[in-house]
Amino acid sequence: MSADDTPRTPVIGILVGSTRPVRAGRQLADQIAELARLRSEADITVIDLAEVNLPWLDEPKMPALGDYQHEHTRAWARVIDGLDAVIVVSPQYNGGYPAPLKNAIDTVYAEWRDKPVLLVTYGFHGGSMAAQQLTQVFGVVKANLLEPPIAISATNDDRDASGHLANPCELVERHRAQLEVGFAAIHTALGC
Repeated sequence: MSADDTPRTPVIGILVGSTRPVRAGRQLADQIAELARLRSEADITVIDLAEVNLPWLDEPKMPALGDYQHEHTRAWARVIDGLDAVIVVSPQYNGGYPAPLKNAIDTVYAEWRDKPVLLVTYGFHGGSMAAQQLTQVFGVVKANLLEPPIAISATNDDRDASGHLANPCELVERHRAQLEVGFAAIHTALGC
């Protein structure tokens, strides 16, 4: 088999949906990435919206037209387009999901079409309202939303005095069975 015949390794992005300085999202995403690497031959990459620093949607044309005028939008489009699947890790804040995540979804359009997306929400009750809203939004951009969404319940008992997760590995481990189902859904969607 020549180098040209070698199948490309799928790339799965884990998108951290919160940009708060004190947040559980990055801790959870890092642990989910470690678990995914044990389960998958795919390249796993964590994409932290706090590091992406995506400006608020400022394109003069609708993203659905795909005629992106700004380099930061084109760069974000390349990031999403370069992923074969996305695991969205989102908190539930005040009954919804964070505005920076909405901005990241809305900034591009076609790049989400048919992209397998697995929702992992978290909060005191697992972030179920955030999951419902994200399901609607990803439906509109025509992503391939994978079932079932994963709800991670994280209470004050799971946090240390600074507000960070005291033991993110243990919290993810409590939800390992659901995450394994999610990883299997991604692999099925990717045909691997």
